[in-house]
Amino acid sequence: MRSLALGLKRLCLGFWHGLRDPEFQAIVFLLAVAVLTGSIFYHWTEGWSWLDSAYFSVVALTTVGDANLGPSTGLSKIFTMGFSLAGIGLALAFLSRLGSYRDREERD
Repeated sequence: MRSLALGLKRLCLGFWHGLRDPEFQAIVFLLAVAVLTGSIFYHWTEGWSWLDSAYFSVVALTTVGDANLGPSTGLSKIFTMGFSLAGIGLALAFLSRLGSYRDREERD
């Protein structure tokens, strides 16, 4: 349990230090815009609640998947394919950059 708490502390500190880097700020901004765009699209197209729409946007961007929630219209399926392909790279850039700040914090 102690190692989990220490890992979460390092992750939070890495995020905090990353916010000083303009490139990291841009990645966070673009990721937030992607989640917001997906949330608006799914809310309007699928009629989901805002929470379900945001949840599915994050699930699609992180490739986690959810068997209980998925697009039902052709337009939503096409959007999800493009959204996932474009967003996965953005999510990976975010996680990679966050990991580098966490590792840098560990070495200091």
